Amino acid sequence: MWLGVEWVNKAHSVEEITTLANMLTQQQIRYVFAYASYLKPDGRFNPTYTYAAEFVRTLKAAKPDLDVQAWIGLPLVHVDLSNAAVRKKIVQFCVDLAQEGFDGIHLDPEPVFSNDMNVLALLDEVRDALGPEFTLSIATRRIWPIFPNVRWPIVGQVAWHASYYHQVASRVDQIVVMTYDSAMPLACLYRQWVRFQVIEITSAVGDTDVQLFFGVPTSEERTWTHWPNAENMRNGLQGLISGLNDAATQPANVVGVAVYPHWETDETEWAVYRELWLDESK
Repeated sequence: MWLGVEWVNKAHSVEEITTLANMLTQQQIRYVFAYASYLKPDGRFNPTYTYAAEFVRTLKAAKPDLDVQAWIGLPLVHVDLSNAAVRKKIVQFCVDLAQEGFDGIHLDPEPVFSNDMNVLALLDEVRDALGPEFTLSIATRRIWPIFPNVRWPIVGQVAWHASYYHQVASRVDQIVVMTYDSAMPLACLYRQWVRFQVIEITSAVGDTDVQLFFGVPTSEERTWTHWPNAENMRNGLQGLISGLNDAATQPANVVGVAVYPHWETDETEWAVYRELWLDESK
């Protein structure tokens, strides 16, 4: 589950954090991506993680089995990963946050075009700096669902090729696919979109050891890429389950789903999650 920055940028009582921990456990959620900061255009990380260590310590005291990762935003419209000094700053920030008690780092660079070698360089450098004791995960974008390795013109700007997914998977412990913002306005189209994503991404990373999560949206914000009537918990899970049941899918790497975001997920959506996903995973 993706958690908002409010959990680490201000103080919360033990009771509040324990209530969160209990809720996560009841929904069988083990991995938490707590938004900590993003790299600003002026080259500084936004100082929104003052209470990060306290939050992680209290959450894990309540539920020691939770894996809590620091979610770091990297807006590539102004973050130049071709600059070795910029990558070094990011790497050091990852190390510093890991030492606050997090179990790992969840990187969210956007937008990443297919075959971006600078992202791969950053992943290598963060991996080396963190060492094997910390988890390295990354939020990833869509794969091109039809002939995913064919170099169609412009395709790499909107979706990844299968070969690039494989290169990313070989450098991280976890991939968390953002299977939303598809621009699909109808529920039936979105379910098919998710199904194709599951089939092609599992095939692309099937011979790696990466853990694979598929994001399920609960956001109510309507944009030209996100239609809540189509992109929602029920349709996301139905598309995912359909994909996992397809004969072409290689599901061995799939660990579970990732709900986005915590702050917009209500009990009605949790009921759908329990109905479709927890029952399916028994």
